[in-house]
Amino acid sequence: MNELQYLIGVIIAMALATYFTRLIPFVLFGTGKESSLLNYVAKSTPPMVMMILVVYMLKDVNYHSFESVYTFLSIAITIGLHVYKRNALLSIVTGTAIYMFFVQM
Repeated sequence: MNELQYLIGVIIAMALATYFTRLIPFVLFGTGKESSLLNYVAKSTPPMVMMILVVYMLKDVNYHSFESVYTFLSIAITIGLHVYKRNALLSIVTGTAIYMFFVQM
């Protein structure tokens, strides 16, 4: 098999994988009935993702340096803003911007 045949095979495989992954939700959930499992997953995914991000961020913090103050201050602002506005995107972006500001100071 030469390079061109290999490249064409890879492109076809990627196109089929993309097509079928986009088709599967319509086949599985095309009946129009609401699934309690799907509603649970849709409701609980954003908090789970945010918790994973927080744990991932906190695993490398040096708790004996002053940088940890910046980290926890940014987390507190993020949580406070999220409780106040209930907007995950605004909370995450603001907390990240404040943390980056502190780190670059």
